[in-house]
Amino acid sequence: MAKAVSMGAVQINAAAHLGFLTNIETLLREGRFTSTYKFALLLSLANIAVEQGSDSGEALDVDLNGVARQYIALYWNMARPYPLIGDLLKQNREQRKPARMITLIGQQARQSINSYRRFRKYQSERDALVSSTRVTLARDVLYRLQTIGGRSGAASQRFLYDHPPTAAECARLTHITLKPGVCACLRRLHGVIVSMVQSRWALWVRQNNPSLHEDGQLETFLFGANRTAVSEYAQRLYDLQDRRCFYSGNRLTGPRSAEVDHFIPWARYPCDSPFNLVLSSRAENNRMRDMLKPLGMRQRWEQRNESDFDRLVAPETEGGFGASASDRELVRAVAGWLYGNALRRTG
Repeated sequence: MAKAVSMGAVQINAAAHLGFLTNIETLLREGRFTSTYKFALLLSLANIAVEQGSDSGEALDVDLNGVARQYIALYWNMARPYPLIGDLLKQNREQRKPARMITLIGQQARQSINSYRRFRKYQSERDALVSSTRVTLARDVLYRLQTIGGRSGAASQRFLYDHPPTAAECARLTHITLKPGVCACLRRLHGVIVSMVQSRWALWVRQNNPSLHEDGQLETFLFGANRTAVSEYAQRLYDLQDRRCFYSGNRLTGPRSAEVDHFIPWARYPCDSPFNLVLSSRAENNRMRDMLKPLGMRQRWEQRNESDFDRLVAPETEGGFGASASDRELVRAVAGWLYGNALRRTG
């Protein structure tokens, strides 16, 4: 769990946002990317800032196990073959073997298409996967992310966090501290940063996978919501919602005639927890798309999560959803950030 660290806050204004965004763009343009791990670290830190940080400008202490969980979620779908070529997409430039993250997650991903359910269910496998992932990112990524330029003449611009100078020392870390102002900038610029990083990640994959052609499905495969995975919740949501569309309140003819939707849109923040899932008619789902739902719907969704909390966290073997109790706080935090940003834009 990340926590605010009393290291003084900094004033965040438009100039600070622009400077921070310029630094991120410089990392993406001039950093040396031998794998996609740096992209994953940037996205992970941006997500943790949303989930656990604040807009105060204070420093934030980040548990690297939390970063590891973000990595696992990001790479889960990529650890399966890309359907259009029937093979794994390369995530590193090593010719003889795939990226270690793909190897670590591969067996788990092949056993279950639903990363959320698999990751929640198998405690010992989950703990081992988190531990191995943490060591990998701490050893191989932390001290390289902020390095600009090639091997010769490379310079480190540590505007995000400080770290020991060697891979061996970094491998022993369990936490890092985002510097004052960094968390607030990651929260305010989250959408822009995610778009920039995902675009460069997809470009890197295209350039390093010669068998790929120009198609419109790669980005969806890499970063999109897995509709097949969340559709497994349709019957239980149908019963939970008294057979009604969550958005319109109209009767549904059955779970197969409806669609499982992310209340907080996946395009705005990726979260597959049952606390973020509702069942809607296809027409309403198409109408809502990636819209931020009206405040009245948000209140009804939050009330649902409170009143049906026991059912949502009950094990699937008992007719529940198998969610984690901490997920309720996560979706609350994300919703507060998302609606707060919308209010600031219109205020």
